[in-house]
Amino acid sequence: MKLDKIDYLAHKITKNNKSFSLLAAAGWLCLLVFSGPVLAETIEILYEQGGSGGFSSSDWPWVVFALLATFLVALWVQRTQYQQRLQDKEEELERSHARLRNAQRIARIGSWTRDFETGETFWSKEALSVLGIDANDEALKHYETLIHQDDIDRVTEVIATAYFQGGNYQCDHRVANRSGQEKYIRLAGQVFLGDGSGPVHETGTVQDITDRKLAELALQRSEERMRSILDAAPYPILILEVAEEYPVLYANRSAYQLFGIDPNISSDELKSREFWSEGLSRSQFIDAVVSENHVFETEMVMKGRSSHTFWASLTGSRLEFGGVESVFISVMDITDRKRIQQELERLATTDPLTGIYNRRSFFESAHKEMRRAVRYSQPFAILMMDIDNFKSVNDNYGHQFGDSVLRRYADIVQSLLREEDLMGRVGGEEFCALLVFSAEQGGYVVAERIRKRWMDEVFELNEQQLSFSVSIGVSTLVDDSESIEDIIERADVGLYTAKRSGRNCVIVHNGEVGPRLTEKNKVK
Repeated sequence: MKLDKIDYLAHKITKNNKSFSLLAAAGWLCLLVFSGPVLAETIEILYEQGGSGGFSSSDWPWVVFALLATFLVALWVQRTQYQQRLQDKEEELERSHARLRNAQRIARIGSWTRDFETGETFWSKEALSVLGIDANDEALKHYETLIHQDDIDRVTEVIATAYFQGGNYQCDHRVANRSGQEKYIRLAGQVFLGDGSGPVHETGTVQDITDRKLAELALQRSEERMRSILDAAPYPILILEVAEEYPVLYANRSAYQLFGIDPNISSDELKSREFWSEGLSRSQFIDAVVSENHVFETEMVMKGRSSHTFWASLTGSRLEFGGVESVFISVMDITDRKRIQQELERLATTDPLTGIYNRRSFFESAHKEMRRAVRYSQPFAILMMDIDNFKSVNDNYGHQFGDSVLRRYADIVQSLLREEDLMGRVGGEEFCALLVFSAEQGGYVVAERIRKRWMDEVFELNEQQLSFSVSIGVSTLVDDSESIEDIIERADVGLYTAKRSGRNCVIVHNGEVGPRLTEKNKVK
């Protein structure tokens, strides 16, 4: 279409140049014919009026000749310029033709037009080359004879719709040339309708897309093989597109089983947000994979279709799947391993008899609370507690009964503490509690509450009713420079003082700590 327009403009320029030259020549001749006598008469009048040194009326033909010669020279110069411009246009037009031919040859695309009124059809050389036929081939009159039998119904439907509605159409199909070689062709066209709503003109292109189509088919076969391999994998696999909401491109059979997905649901119907317990953790994981290309064994909570949650270890890699940027994720259910790990951590941090913090874990947590209290200038209190005469309990009633007493005491104290308070077993029958946001008076009130509640607790053994008492020492944070050990030491001195004072009492001690008394361990 562009070539026709360029040819038309070149023809118009040439025609206009010829017309202009003839018109200009005629104009100058008329001017000379009509102005010559006038000029001669003017010269004669001037001469009769006494003008001297002029030229006679017989000289005017020379004047006309000089003017005519000047005009011819100017006309020749102008014609030469127009010829040069026309030559430049023709050369530019030829270069455009060459560029267009090269572009079509490289893109393997050709053009064609059809006039329904005259029945005339034009196929460019490039189009003939794409189809692998010559200009005299009868197939040009019946294009459908070139189309592969398996594609002809689809192509016919697309073109028939365009003939009825007008406008553009495009469809890919196979053709077989006379040598039997099969090609993939992209047929594109535009149909123009007349006043009677029937097609009057059609123009379009044919492009050889064989290489592209074969590459797509190879990629498709590769993806199919990949899906077969992934489906056979024993561990769950998800492939998500790196786009808004992270669409699911693929999920293998193991993933369907892990997340409890109905096998009749296709992968593209799945929503990746349904697999994560928290949407933020999903975004954080995928962002990490995209930025680092690989992320290994990240633990997070996942969610199945029935809303049950489980611990999973995720390993992700960045890849291209189906031509789009994606994230490959392998999922491993580690719920059982996590439970074992949590149980081991619990055993390592808690007292196996009472279930509260053991000595090491209590001191670690107490150090953290100490630093926080100092940073924010908040008070806290320490309670050192020892069940009175507990050695005689083991001696008289047995260690099994003694263990039940210790468990019960831990339960009672925990029920009287707040959730943010800490409690640990730091010795055989010694317990320690840390009360956050508690000053001296608050610590004393809680300690008295524990002492009275423990006295009311009654145990039955061999038709006997037994009750026990407890001695408690209380101390608080006095100076920001002291350590948690200093505060516990003062509470320990208060506990010893309570023992020496007859047991079953609470002693607050925030004074100087003297030398440890050797009798302390003897007083129970």
